[in-house]
Amino acid sequence: MKRFLQVVPVLFLALLNACGTVSPTVPGDIGTAVAQTQTAAVWTPTISPTVDPNEQKIVEWLNAELSAADSLEQTLDARYQAVDVSFPIAANGSTILFRVDVRCECASYTACCMPERTFVVTMWAMKKRQEKILEQMPGNLSELKVVCFDRLNYVGVMSAWWPDVRSYMLDQINGSQLGSRVFRSTIP
Repeated sequence: MKRFLQVVPVLFLALLNACGTVSPTVPGDIGTAVAQTQTAAVWTPTISPTVDPNEQKIVEWLNAELSAADSLEQTLDARYQAVDVSFPIAANGSTILFRVDVRCECASYTACCMPERTFVVTMWAMKKRQEKILEQMPGNLSELKVVCFDRLNYVGVMSAWWPDVRSYMLDQINGSQLGSRVFRSTIP
């Protein structure tokens, strides 16, 4: 009798198996979607760091280079000071601008503060600290805007596309090439 009780579950399973199995049919598009979901579930996400620029440090680096300018230049021409750095969103909403506000103070109270000269002096300072500045820049940066102030009075804005500025800082293009790509623009 004990032997018979041990055989009963095996016979029962054999009978169930003999009845046949009906596999549900899954439409092809649903099966594909399920397979893709399962594939995506086993991928390891790659974390890419988002750059959060340190505006204060960038201002400090620029001012360190701007204040180290030749004393003859500061005595006869002008002194320059980076007042602020910001990263406003561009008009298209998907890229970022790099805005540098620079104060110019003419040595002899003449009208020497020009946006073009301010842009050049700012680029020299940026190029001297290129490694530190470039590592602070977000990946979706599109344009550099240097806003020039004569003491507290707005003078103008000079702009250049960021890829051109970056190429200049890395010596991939020369000053003449960058200069031909710089343009006057408006405050963002």
